[in-house]
Amino acid sequence: MASAYPLPEDQGSVVLLWTGEDPAFHASLLERLESAGIPYRDNTLGEDQVAPTADPLPVSLKPRFGFEVSVLSSDFGAANAIAEELLGQEPDDLELPAQDQASSPEPPLVSETELNPTAEIWSGMDERIAQFLTAAMQENEIPIHLETSGEATRIFVSPANEARAREIVREVVQAAPPE
Repeated sequence: MASAYPLPEDQGSVVLLWTGEDPAFHASLLERLESAGIPYRDNTLGEDQVAPTADPLPVSLKPRFGFEVSVLSSDFGAANAIAEELLGQEPDDLELPAQDQASSPEPPLVSETELNPTAEIWSGMDERIAQFLTAAMQENEIPIHLETSGEATRIFVSPANEARAREIVREVVQAAPPE
């Protein structure tokens, strides 16, 4: 990114102000430096082409991607104050929206849900999907009943768990995010 206030050619001493991987913080920092009239150098890490080494686990102290922002040593105090102020702020967009608790009632007790697994939620011939769905139901603590006839597999749950189970099947089969 080109700076609106590029560092002069006779730049003197340039010091590293901030290095990191947060693009939102990076953009905010550059915006604040520009509004304060502080010249800076912005380097994007990870764009350089480095030849692979023979070392299977190359360890480097330098991050492989991210951003570096440097300023003149004479501007470091003001620039550091801006960076510290931004680091002290809580991000605005991290709060999760409140969900209506009344829309998702508590699932019935396990003893009730284990009775009468009569609701068929999936049937098919793909053994991998059947295994994945079985594991997903177990992870969500939904008791199931499997019926296999030939190559076809059918998965049943109790009517009390049918809605939750169908949502899991939709997510797995359609590769769709939760609704």
